[in-house]
Amino acid sequence: MDELDLQIIKILSKNANVTATEIKNQINLSIPAINKRIQNLKQEGIIKNFTVLTDGKKVGKPICAYIFVVLQSSSFMKSLIDYANSNDDILELSAITGEYDFLLKVCAKSIDQLDEILLFLKKNLGIIKSNTMLSLTNYKFSPTILPSKQ
Repeated sequence: MDELDLQIIKILSKNANVTATEIKNQINLSIPAINKRIQNLKQEGIIKNFTVLTDGKKVGKPICAYIFVVLQSSSFMKSLIDYANSNDDILELSAITGEYDFLLKVCAKSIDQLDEILLFLKKNLGIIKSNTMLSLTNYKFSPTILPSKQ
């Protein structure tokens, strides 16, 4: 990966809908060369996918919460992962270090729905301790990890 690849990734991370012509105007590279580089970045797994970002408030899910959890035992890990993968309101699940085992990012239409998710976790998935934090305002969101310059 070189400086041109990095520039392409930066442009695509701001707008994955940008055309090769628009990229060409910014980095002065031919359209076939741009398309080839994007294809190579995909094949190498550097670009994993292109996606749509929605506004939680506009789709009826204004509550965003981060839930830290401790599992009773590691035997509940697969159930937690399966539940997170099957629930569209759980946006992220990460194994973490420190006092807690996992961190979930959850969106919900109401506090009541968030409470239902928490109760399900505690009753069915071996959660013995949790800490929930509500997100009030999101000032920065960068879903793309940009590589360091070489």
